Amino acid sequence: MDLPALRFRSLQARIVVVFLALLLTVQVAGYTFIHSAITDNARLHAQDELTVGERVFNRLLAQNAQRLTQAAEALAGDFALREAVAMRDRPAIAAILRRHPERARADLAMLVGTNGRLLADPSAPRGRAVPDPVARHVERAARGEHAPGIGIIGDAAYQLVAAPVRPAAPMGWVVIGLRLDERVMKDLAALTSLDVSIAAWDGTNAWRLLASTRPADRHEALVTALPAAPPEGPGGVLAGGDPEFESLVFPLGANDGAGVTAGVLQRSLDQATAPFKGLQTTLLALTLIGLVLAAIGSVVMVRRITRPLGALVAAARKIEEGDYEHRVAVADDDEIGELASAFNLMCDGIAAREHRISELAYADPLTGLPNRALFNDRIGQAVRAAERGQGQLAVLTMDLDRFKHVNDTLGHHMGDLLLREVAYRLHRALQRRTDTVARLGGDEFAVLLPTEGVEGAKLVARKIVEVLSEPLTIEGHLVDVGASTGIAVYPEHGDDADTLMRRADVAMYSAKRAGTDFEIYDSRHDQNTPARLSLLGELRHAVEHDQLALLFQPTISLGTRTAGSAEALLRWHHPERGVVLPERFVPFAEQTGYIKAVTRWVLNMVFGQCAAWHARGIDLRVSVNISARDLHTPDFPRLLAELAGAHGMKPEAISLEVTESAVMEDPAHALEILERLHAMGVRLAIDDFGTGYSSLAYLKRLPVDELKIDKSFVMGLVRDRDDAAIVRATIDLAHHMGLAVTAEGVEEASVLETLRRLGCDQAQGNFISPPLPAAALERWIRQEPAPRADAAGVLLH
Repeated sequence: MDLPALRFRSLQARIVVVFLALLLTVQVAGYTFIHSAITDNARLHAQDELTVGERVFNRLLAQNAQRLTQAAEALAGDFALREAVAMRDRPAIAAILRRHPERARADLAMLVGTNGRLLADPSAPRGRAVPDPVARHVERAARGEHAPGIGIIGDAAYQLVAAPVRPAAPMGWVVIGLRLDERVMKDLAALTSLDVSIAAWDGTNAWRLLASTRPADRHEALVTALPAAPPEGPGGVLAGGDPEFESLVFPLGANDGAGVTAGVLQRSLDQATAPFKGLQTTLLALTLIGLVLAAIGSVVMVRRITRPLGALVAAARKIEEGDYEHRVAVADDDEIGELASAFNLMCDGIAAREHRISELAYADPLTGLPNRALFNDRIGQAVRAAERGQGQLAVLTMDLDRFKHVNDTLGHHMGDLLLREVAYRLHRALQRRTDTVARLGGDEFAVLLPTEGVEGAKLVARKIVEVLSEPLTIEGHLVDVGASTGIAVYPEHGDDADTLMRRADVAMYSAKRAGTDFEIYDSRHDQNTPARLSLLGELRHAVEHDQLALLFQPTISLGTRTAGSAEALLRWHHPERGVVLPERFVPFAEQTGYIKAVTRWVLNMVFGQCAAWHARGIDLRVSVNISARDLHTPDFPRLLAELAGAHGMKPEAISLEVTESAVMEDPAHALEILERLHAMGVRLAIDDFGTGYSSLAYLKRLPVDELKIDKSFVMGLVRDRDDAAIVRATIDLAHHMGLAVTAEGVEEASVLETLRRLGCDQAQGNFISPPLPAAALERWIRQEPAPRADAAGVLLH
């Protein structure tokens, strides 16, 4: 991109020249060169000090070694010691060892026999073994290697020397050691002005700090700064990891084959840069001078800018007040002058757009009808007027049927023409000028009747159906269009604009589902009430805190007159609402997806109860209803198997009941899940058979074992020929398909007898037994009372 040419008279050129000359030259150049020089010199100086410190450290160790060697040889040549060794007088040896090393300021003294055993150590209890570093050092001395060594005894490093005790042949070895602790480190630090530490490499890729002049809270940082491997051979290794210090690591003495002991010297970079503070002070002074000069230049430039900008601010305030006629005088030809000219052009543009916005703010640009904003405002005004006059009003929302098909088939242009024609017809359907029809967006329209109630709204809804049913031709295409309309009325259905609109939408979707032209708002169709939302949170709490409970209703065989199975029925013992039946919370749980957690709880409890019954000798298959969400969850069979295994039961201990509608939501997927369950041995049943819209082609493919006739047909079996025909046909159909049949809702003895005559396999209902808790059902099964006379000889409660 080409940069515009800089003219010296322009504001841009003056700012660039002043700020580059003052700030970049003084500050950037000064900081770059001086700070770099200070840092580099400080590091070089610190490294030199570390090299000198290493030589001092080694020299100090050599002096200590010489002193220790002299002390060890003097002690080994002591006549009293040789005599005590010859006599094996351990107390005398210990006394001599305790007395002599004090002259050499040694911290350790012991006598090791020629067999490698400890003869005497004043600082340790009798029977102690020779420390490994001491033993290795004695072995080296025995081989003629008399150089001092470094050994780690306990948590400390010692400088060790050994001397033989002998008049002719060695009688033992005197070992003297100096502990390299904080005392020695501080002496060395005083000589070198460095931080001194001793660390040990334990052979497992880890350093261990033995002594240091560094504060305890800095020990971890010191260990981190050490190299990843111990130094090899003479000479030090510079180590990183601690940006505040330059560090040098070098080996100490012989390692005796048991790890490396290293000396660590550190030089603080802050202390190393102290001699260069003068340069930094100079740099700071230059920086301050640059800032002062920059401030002076800025003041000069600001004064030249603020005068014309003040005029622009005054003009902007005029625009804020709505005066678009005010203009800014253009005095100069620089950027400020160009800004003033652009500002004047902006005023003209704003004035034109303000006028246009005022026209479009409350109107739909496609149809010319009021838009959502204006419609909501008018509803609010109508509500306030109705409150004052204790009147009423109605809101209608409508959604066009098949509009998406028109768009997809004929194109969006035809869809726009259709919306315009619908808008015209809706406007024609209104009777008074006070009524409002608006387009809310897309193919959604709304009507406000500010003085009408339900009956007036119905009349208008019928008029809308009438005008939209008239033939509608757009560019030679005959278009069939209709609308689903919802009606909400103040104050019955809401007392504010948002509530009325929302509930009119609820009624509109009810009309669309029902296939009717219009519907009045009914709270029973409103699935999004705060109470239902609260119910979901309470249901989650109930599952987590065991507020749910199971009842069991037995199913008897009409052939053997015994109870071989029972259906698990879910109940919710709400602390405030009392007993909540599944019909109130299960549909909402299915909508939100929480039904999966409920199903898991139910299956877990059922398998647990089956296991308890099985342990007491009761083999009772339990039926469990599952929802469409469960049936279309790929992991459901795995979940069922896991829960069964957790209680030591097999999956065939239960029977699963699914409805026709759940299967028909996605027949192919449902068939796959059912086949997996069937392969596991789970007994499958179609629940409420006859109430849904199923396909016999799919039914014959389903791996089910049983059909359960819905109670709506069973209860009227004796009195209604149609119900009797449906029950008989269902039984025959099931038997021809090899399926068992269970009749639900048996409430009378005559119904039970009729079912037996029709060949029904099993029956269930309150006449046999109402739902019972697990303990009560167990007693019911064990008691097996005599049959009642009016029950046709079948086992009853």
